[in-house]
Amino acid sequence: MKRSTPVLQLSFTPKITSTTFLRDGKQGGREPGVPLPVAILGRDSRIKMEMRAGEEDIEIGEDMTPSVIPLSYALHDAFLHSHCSSCFSLLPGTNFTRHHYAPTLLYCSSICSSSHFSPAELHLLHSLPSSDLRAALRLLYHYTPSSSTNRICGLLTNREKLMADEEISARVRDGAKAIEAARRIEMDENEKNEDALLEAALCLVLTNAVEVQDHEGRSLGIAVYGPNFSWINHSCSPNACYRFIISPPDNVLPFRDDSRLRILPAGTKSDNGVHNNIEFPKGCSGSGPRVIVRSIKRIKKGEEVTVAYTDLLQPKEIRRSELWAKYRFICCCTRCNASPPSYVDHILQEISASNMATSSLSSELSFYRDEATRKLTDYVEEVTAEYLAVGDPESCCKKLENMLITGLLDELLEVRGGKSQLNFRLHPLHHLALNTYTVLASAYKIRASDVFALHSEVGGLSWEALSMSRISAAYSLFLAASTYHLFCFESSLLASVANFWTSAGESLLALAKSSAWDSLGKCGFPVLNLSPLAEHKCSKCSLLESCEVNSSFGQDQTRKADLDSVTNRFLDCFGSLLQKVWGFLIQGCRYLEAFKDPTDFTLDIWDFDVRLTHNDVDFKNWANKSASGTEDLGYIDQWRMDIFQLGVHCLLYGGFLAGICYGPHSHWTNHIRSALNYEGG
Repeated sequence: MKRSTPVLQLSFTPKITSTTFLRDGKQGGREPGVPLPVAILGRDSRIKMEMRAGEEDIEIGEDMTPSVIPLSYALHDAFLHSHCSSCFSLLPGTNFTRHHYAPTLLYCSSICSSSHFSPAELHLLHSLPSSDLRAALRLLYHYTPSSSTNRICGLLTNREKLMADEEISARVRDGAKAIEAARRIEMDENEKNEDALLEAALCLVLTNAVEVQDHEGRSLGIAVYGPNFSWINHSCSPNACYRFIISPPDNVLPFRDDSRLRILPAGTKSDNGVHNNIEFPKGCSGSGPRVIVRSIKRIKKGEEVTVAYTDLLQPKEIRRSELWAKYRFICCCTRCNASPPSYVDHILQEISASNMATSSLSSELSFYRDEATRKLTDYVEEVTAEYLAVGDPESCCKKLENMLITGLLDELLEVRGGKSQLNFRLHPLHHLALNTYTVLASAYKIRASDVFALHSEVGGLSWEALSMSRISAAYSLFLAASTYHLFCFESSLLASVANFWTSAGESLLALAKSSAWDSLGKCGFPVLNLSPLAEHKCSKCSLLESCEVNSSFGQDQTRKADLDSVTNRFLDCFGSLLQKVWGFLIQGCRYLEAFKDPTDFTLDIWDFDVRLTHNDVDFKNWANKSASGTEDLGYIDQWRMDIFQLGVHCLLYGGFLAGICYGPHSHWTNHIRSALNYEGG
């Protein structure tokens, strides 16, 4: 039996999928979808590098820029054989299997192949593969910068600061030498490469490049955009987000010029949307992945527009640490400066300590908690890495669920005076717990696939596969409910919540449609035979109609009141359906059985010993009776129907939120429509 490949549905801020040039073989560096804060790394005294709303208020869910063409871009090496090197779209007849072929550049069409920049790029690809170097080379190929190495195309190169670091400067010089050798292929004998210019171009890419993601969160490559995008600053409570347009050139036309530029640099005026006092560069002749900035909150005239440079589902200390390590600035946004810390920041790092002596000082408890958090973080990362490398989902599930239930084992915590007798448990909304739910949902899904494949080969019942699918769906649903709870206190988490509701909906629909149910008896599932989806309209919440109107977002028709109204109607239906299926979904999962209502975080969530009781549904016994024909199968269809309807509601609500964040024509919303087998216009 061929084992399924573990794939994590990346959650809050997906990791980079290729090794960046300056990171010494380590993954990391830039966060996907994150432009480096040029406005903080260095400032020009003549221009204040921040973007503000123009001459009018901007409502929630509105595009603020037209599709912005990149100044330069490059695919990550891992995707060179599966994606177009120009538009980043998936090549026909390819998949994501990584082969060790000689590096090359492939294109989806003659239009894209015409954007092949030079033989120098192919030379660079063979000599020192790096998306950073290729993007710097492309930037030099299309632009002739001034003699200054401080700014190119309106963007800071940050060369002085980067070259002040001994380790980074050595790597930048090596990269510049590789670029110089590649450029010699096309240069006349008497032409010279300026070392400072080559270093400045590479530093600009390292400073300003953003990870380009597809709709599944994969980081396909990098792109450098002009000031209209790169001058947008960071906030941990941002009012904007952005989406990428990854499409073959013949499909890009519907996205062109459908929005006007509604933001402008601070201190400048606009005339019919055209900025005065500053000339912005144009992009790469219409090629490359485009980006559109969109509001996720109401933005008043003249208010600064901000996006997130880091994962917002992390506590303040971690966010600040990451921002300083990567971008060399300390965030002082309203969320970070809140005193006392906001509820979300408090709960994201909440951890309980038991067996603590009553005489212990608060400083000691703080020390122990910090040490425990570090140990728990290392443990989760170690188990996750082992799961991805070895592919043993069963071991992963056992280890992570044991950690969630029992907390940090005493022998794992070394503190002053030897081993501590303390026991630490993560709050269910702790940021580590949220990450763990993502891993567990993936691991249980892989277990279900493996078990079902085994039963298909040898014959027999697949109730165990169904059980694994149930728990996978339950973790996805619990994650969606958890992040929604946080969203109620921090509205900038809108994009994350849209992602998790969508994932939960897909998981529930996959469970309802699973053929594993068939082994439990010859029962039909009539809802699956109904087409189109419109026949599954809910008369109570009318969520389908709301999402059809959400072709809506971007047409200036939907406002905050509509979001609140749709949310309230969704929650009413969600709560009703959840009561019918939650006990069934979590049966056999000790951790989730502690949460009789996954939306209620007001109870004493620490007393697991009391709350961990047997569920009323004995799934294994029920499955055996069903398969043997001794159990009434009448309610099986009802369970599947309720799970299906719950999945539809979650997916539609996720789609509604995604429409706010990314617009009705984005890859994300199209993906949701496809998952629902949507047949609307």
